Amino acid sequence: MSTTTLNTAASTTDRPARRLDLLAFFAFLSILTLGLGGWLTSLGFGPWYDELKKPWFQPPGWVFSPVWTVIFVLLAFATWQIARCGRVAKTALVWYGVQLMLNVGWSLLFFTLHQPFWALVEILVLDAVVIVMVILYAHLRPAAGFMLVPYACWLILATAINVWIVIYN
Repeated sequence: MSTTTLNTAASTTDRPARRLDLLAFFAFLSILTLGLGGWLTSLGFGPWYDELKKPWFQPPGWVFSPVWTVIFVLLAFATWQIARCGRVAKTALVWYGVQLMLNVGWSLLFFTLHQPFWALVEILVLDAVVIVMVILYAHLRPAAGFMLVPYACWLILATAINVWIVIYN
């Protein structure tokens, strides 16, 4: 048996463990992002937020946590699928990292720093990044791109809420 055959056999047996490690990694990043975003959001609750004029179409507060949780579960699974595409996925994974930072950045700007206008500018960039991600993911693995559609839709709603708050406050 040649060393090439041995290396191929060894890497084949390592693949399931590596796949689970990747899934755990993206699940961890989702939990970390959700936790950090939630913490930054909680810092902004209080008189400032309570006094904001909010749009009639804003969902009740209890809806946000479960929706974001589902979105980030889908995001972790979609990104796990993309990461397994090899080198061709590198660009998509860079966009994924940028998206995570922008997601947390919005919570910081809007809730913690009380800057709805700058949060609006930032969420418009995040919208564009997520749309690019949907396209890139769908190109590599159609199911992965489809899993990001709820994220894009929720961001459109969040953007509309942010626009309304900037205009009416």
